[in-house]
Amino acid sequence: MERHVTVTSPVGELDIGNVADIDRLLLAVSAEDHLVIDLGGVSFIDSVMLSRFVRAARRHESAGSRLVLADARGAVRRVLAITQLDALIPYADDVVSARALVATFDSASLDVEASDLAADRTSDGGPQPD
Repeated sequence: MERHVTVTSPVGELDIGNVADIDRLLLAVSAEDHLVIDLGGVSFIDSVMLSRFVRAARRHESAGSRLVLADARGAVRRVLAITQLDALIPYADDVVSARALVATFDSASLDVEASDLAADRTSDGGPQPD
């Protein structure tokens, strides 16, 4: 199943002062759709916002989709690296690469679904294919 990809591009500082706005933005995207957060216009990010991204990433993963962070620059990129959030949540250097990364998740999902279907066909107790 190919999922829709939503790209959102917050701008400025992401901190406790605008957490309610970011929460609304994150929840407005169906967990069944992929979400790319373009951080290219973000100049600052605090730990509250990082925790919101982790929560949203878990929400998407539990629905079989992914949240991908993209295009973080300067201090924001350093924060992602220092906290190792870029290892926990998929990260891409730009939005185009993030979309390509999302496509690999869909392809992997299709491969798993096909192998599950093949396993179901052979689990009836009949002869197993060579």
